[in-house]
Amino acid sequence: MKELYPELIDYIFQNSWEYYSVSERKAIDHHFGTFKFGKYPDNTHPKIDEVKKRFLTTDNEVLKLLENGYPEFIKNTAIRIFNEHENQLELNLCPKCGKIARTPKAKQCRFCGNNWH
Repeated sequence: MKELYPELIDYIFQNSWEYYSVSERKAIDHHFGTFKFGKYPDNTHPKIDEVKKRFLTTDNEVLKLLENGYPEFIKNTAIRIFNEHENQLELNLCPKCGKIARTPKAKQCRFCGNNWH
């Protein structure tokens, strides 16, 4: 099994939306909804009920995914996706050092500086 270092975890999380579960998608919405909702603690924003309905959840399965914080959620989601879909993931790895590029289309390694344009 490949070691999942922080940059690879971020890459998988950011570029593998098609492998998110319904609960993981709801957890992401809930996380960002708490940011939006948190700006208006006194409920004075005119669209606060819309925001609550669209983003926030009371689903215990979803909230359990976030119970150790969003960074841990990102890590756990990326590890699950990697474990279940390793062969389907299109990882843009450096041909020289084998580490992950910043984006799926990047042609330069952030670790060793190799350029494969």
